[in-house]
Amino acid sequence: MPLFLLVPFAVFFGCVLGQFYLVRKVRRALVARHPALWLQLSDKALFIDNAIFSFVLKKRDKALGDPALSAITGRMRKLQIVAIVAWAAYGIGIVTAGFR
Repeated sequence: MPLFLLVPFAVFFGCVLGQFYLVRKVRRALVARHPALWLQLSDKALFIDNAIFSFVLKKRDKALGDPALSAITGRMRKLQIVAIVAWAAYGIGIVTAGFR
């Protein structure tokens, strides 16, 4: 694997690991400080991680007025953008590597 493909893949992989950690922090914050909302999310979801990502991406944390939770979800949104850019760079690198 060429080095120019390894860098965006490594960034993406790091983002995935970071997302696992941040999802865990959001889950713990919701259970501890907003149990009613946590029950609502967990009752509706087939996979709880999808419910947490939906909660974060729709910025539903803003209505709770919890600055600590908003800080975590803000980091998650930024990390998601970095992951998407890294994945796109990796895909472009694979496509352009085929033309060399």
